Amino acid sequence: MLGQALLLLFFNVGCPGCMGRALPFSLELAAQYPALQIVGIHTSFEAGSKYATAQIQAIVAYFKLPFPAFLDDGDATFLRHEADGTPHWVLIDAEGIVRKSIFGSMAGTRQRLDYALEERFQSTLN
Repeated sequence: MLGQALLLLFFNVGCPGCMGRALPFSLELAAQYPALQIVGIHTSFEAGSKYATAQIQAIVAYFKLPFPAFLDDGDATFLRHEADGTPHWVLIDAEGIVRKSIFGSMAGTRQRLDYALEERFQSTLN
């Protein structure tokens, strides 16, 4: 998606941090940064628990995610972006360059992501 900022959110429906903090936070980000394209990527990294597509679709529907969510079957995207686990956020600028890669969902993670988005939206993401 060259020409538009992109935020990847790697998540897993069995991850408490994803379900309780990251997915709700992604809704806040979508509202706060309408020019930011967000893409959810469900991953079962490192042979973790596998979930049926219907389970993942039910979670997407439950949260009413205003952005697409994909299944990273085989975890190729997770591995390509060197994610540390779930939730993991990858901020890519309009030129396709990874600007931030942030693992977690706690307050410090949210703050680092907020700072990165504020900084990038003030300069080169748009």
